[in-house]
Amino acid sequence: MASGRDEMIKALKIILIPVLREKGFKGSFPHFRRRLENRIDLMSFYFDKYGGGFTVEIGASPSNGYTIKGGPHIPPDKVNTTHHVPMTWLEPYENHDSYRYDEEPVPDDIYEKLAYEVASLLPKAEEWWNSDKIARIIKKKTKQQGYINFD
Repeated sequence: MASGRDEMIKALKIILIPVLREKGFKGSFPHFRRRLENRIDLMSFYFDKYGGGFTVEIGASPSNGYTIKGGPHIPPDKVNTTHHVPMTWLEPYENHDSYRYDEEPVPDDIYEKLAYEVASLLPKAEEWWNSDKIARIIKKKTKQQGYINFD
């Protein structure tokens, strides 16, 4: 029998991942990236250690990857939200960063509902990625780290 986590991943792959692909995202579960001219948009999924929920992190990186302060440079095809990039959570509702599939009573279609809920919040992610604040941060970081060509 599949675990709740397995069922949730399956629903995300069936419902959400095709939408991400249409929007230009590449990568494989749990890390996705979309390379644009001036930045890389990031989305990562993290499941609770003991089950029952997951979070969705969105982040941004300069288009040529990200240099961790005092550390290595992460190339564009490897960078994700774990690399100390500017990031936030795609929250199901304010001040709650976790999507729960274990709260009683559990609806039969909870996995599909949550996958559609994440998909419905993509405009909120687009707004964050396209914000002036993120543009300023990415421009500053690009200038700090210089141009590193991995192509």
